[in-house]
Amino acid sequence: MEQFIAVLVLYKLNLNKSKTFLSILKSLQKAGSKLDLLVYDNSPAYNADIASTISSLSEVNINYYPDNNNSGVSKAYNLAQSVGKVNGKKWIILFDQDTDFPEDMIEKYIDATRTFPNDKLFAPIMFANQKTMISPCYFKLMRGFSASGVTTGISSLKKYSVINCGLCIDIDSFMVNNGYNELIRLDFSDHDFIRRFKDTVTDRFIVIDLKVNHELSTESKNSAKSDLVRFDYYLEGAKYISSSVFESFLLKIHAALRSLKLTLIHKDFSFIKKLL
Repeated sequence: MEQFIAVLVLYKLNLNKSKTFLSILKSLQKAGSKLDLLVYDNSPAYNADIASTISSLSEVNINYYPDNNNSGVSKAYNLAQSVGKVNGKKWIILFDQDTDFPEDMIEKYIDATRTFPNDKLFAPIMFANQKTMISPCYFKLMRGFSASGVTTGISSLKKYSVINCGLCIDIDSFMVNNGYNELIRLDFSDHDFIRRFKDTVTDRFIVIDLKVNHELSTESKNSAKSDLVRFDYYLEGAKYISSSVFESFLLKIHAALRSLKLTLIHKDFSFIKKLL
């Protein structure tokens, strides 16, 4: 894994309780490999014991970056790309905190990049709660839809989009694409990056023979307070991804429908007030 750097973004979670982090450790142990991992923490209070965690691990070289401003995933990814470039890495893998990967994940990334060494973007097949495939997906009318007929190997960004977690990106191509838009801290950050990537770099990408299970916030039961925070991210991302009046109109419709759904779930009109 000498050519790879990975970045894992945390929010209100201890690193040792991250499903993704535990998956990475198991896979590295199985593969007998070591990985440079940048841990970007948007809520450092949850990892006051991080020094002892780092010193106890032999599978990963952890660089820990606390961010009390909660700057989001885009800033984390851009920072990791910069660190990777300085250290001569070729590939960057993006991770969130709540995805289960199989034990052979490390071997799958190595095999894929060796099989397709000239390609620039690799993505696993991702499911939400082991049911609905959420990546690759269709991104139409400014929202994602579950895709069908996805096969491993060569695919096209003209047909599909992909979500952040699990992406493996050529670092030079990441730079050519001007990285992630740091104004989009969470929601839509992936689709914004991919929409630009297919125009500035290539529309070809590789679907890895790797199936993972992601916990979507929209699939789990959250408190009204938590969903309000996430709705703010949605509105923020919608503001900066739209590039036309029509796209802005579609996003306003989606936001209204989402606010209505959340209002009914929580019996709280705060979501509707966000739109006023």
